[in-house]
Amino acid sequence: YLFSLPPGKLCWRLAGYFFWPFGIVIQKTSEQNQNCHVRFSKYDTIAEVNESKEGTPLLIRQEPARNDSTVSHWRRLSTYVWLFLGYPVLCLAHGLVCCISWVLVFIIPVSKMNARMITKVLLMPPERVLVQRLRKTEVPLDADVILCCYRAFNPYYYKYAVEGINVFAVNLFGLVVVTLVLGYADKHNHYTSSMAKFTLALVSIMPLSYYIGMAIASISAQSTFAVGAVVNATFGSVTELTFYITALIKGTREKNKCYEEIVKSALTGTLLGCVLFIPGLCMVIGGTRHQEQRFNSRSAGVSSALLFLSVGGVFAPTLFSKVYGRLVCGECQNITQEPVGHYICQNCHLDLMENNGTLYHSQVQPLVYTVSILLPVAYIIGLVFTLKTHSHIYDIHISDCHMPGRRHHPVVHWSRLRALVILLVSTVCMSACADLATEHISPILSSSTVSQYFIGVTVLAMVPEIPEIVNGIQFALQNNISLSIEIGSCIAVQVCMLQIPILVLFTVFYPTDFVLVFSDLHVYASMFSVVLMNYIFMDGKCDYFQGTVLVMVYFILLAVYFFSPSPQGC
Repeated sequence: YLFSLPPGKLCWRLAGYFFWPFGIVIQKTSEQNQNCHVRFSKYDTIAEVNESKEGTPLLIRQEPARNDSTVSHWRRLSTYVWLFLGYPVLCLAHGLVCCISWVLVFIIPVSKMNARMITKVLLMPPERVLVQRLRKTEVPLDADVILCCYRAFNPYYYKYAVEGINVFAVNLFGLVVVTLVLGYADKHNHYTSSMAKFTLALVSIMPLSYYIGMAIASISAQSTFAVGAVVNATFGSVTELTFYITALIKGTREKNKCYEEIVKSALTGTLLGCVLFIPGLCMVIGGTRHQEQRFNSRSAGVSSALLFLSVGGVFAPTLFSKVYGRLVCGECQNITQEPVGHYICQNCHLDLMENNGTLYHSQVQPLVYTVSILLPVAYIIGLVFTLKTHSHIYDIHISDCHMPGRRHHPVVHWSRLRALVILLVSTVCMSACADLATEHISPILSSSTVSQYFIGVTVLAMVPEIPEIVNGIQFALQNNISLSIEIGSCIAVQVCMLQIPILVLFTVFYPTDFVLVFSDLHVYASMFSVVLMNYIFMDGKCDYFQGTVLVMVYFILLAVYFFSPSPQGC
């Protein structure tokens, strides 16, 4: 008998292994074990003992006969019967369990165990498979361990990465493929509705945003300052810009002003979320583990100054139009019989295009273009200040994300070539998903009972930022609240100093209805949020209470957007 089991018993042992693999090991016995580990009968053992008393050797040493079991295994007819009849069934069953376990993430060891069974154990010669409990006296020293499972569940598997990519992002890439196939193959909604396609496209943006951020970080970390700044400025906002530009193009073709208002709401929602929600949530979660967290107040002051500059520049045309614009009302009724009576006016709006758009074309539009040029210049100056001339101010606290607009700390995850390929592929997929999202958002806007302002500032603004929220929470739990705060500030600065100017300059080459004049609600909410954030960050320390204040203010503003009426004309 060999150390291995008979085929029937081996099958039962393997089946039992997957019900309870703990404390059991699957090994591959060597050819030497097959030749030398022999069980002697009782009479042969007695005879050998008697011979040993007479001084004769027990066994004459001979060279073991060559036994190439692997080659002989593939020459048997039974092997091919097994491959065509038995192996496909078990392969399907183990493959299904493998995929489900991988998607559930926290039981990835079960997935690996089933994958090893498919690719290794089920293709081995049965006589070389050994299944037994972990007892030192029974395990051959020269046997290879194939499977040995100590734990099937671990809550920390959310950190598991494949080639530097988080496992959740790996799993969600399959959703990206499904979204693109359904979106472009089922154009007439025979199998899925517009709501389902819009939801899938929006969720698919999350892993693509993660890939783009990782690729940018890898390229920037391996490049010079100039190359890193150009790559970051070019691709750092591609997630949002692809959606905004496709939405503006669609609104222009359909002559629908709702798309322009949705874009403005999404821009404002991103700003509010990055100024209030992301740092506030990180403070609350980090405060549950650390009673008080300190951050670099000087670096936070630089970010605050950039935020003040960017918000003031973005809303300057809006304030200008409020001062010099003309209020036009559609209906005014005299409610008294007096010659000079009291009037009630309805459908009032600020008109900038009166007299063939004299005010807009002569004053407002040049101001918009001036601001759109000055803000990127200020962004470049901020890059030079934080990364070159005054980078030493960030040595107070460890912060790898002090670059305005940088999405991830500069860690080399991939080589330049791999990062560039991933960046380009993710950008193309992002453009396709953004096109699908804008294509199927019309039924949602027309049938929704919720204010379209609310849809823009919540769903469209914050879903692409979910990877950044997760990163910020992880840094806060590691007592690196400086990096959590910088993440939100960098994105907010990038929205005002890059995304909005790019949208304005895009209208020069492709005429759209985008006008850099925001509603009063957007202006007041944004300015109040920036002032509050600067007040909270003045002393260079924070706790969960200050984080709660920021989060509560964010929810109050969301409630205001929820109950506000939809934009006029939508």
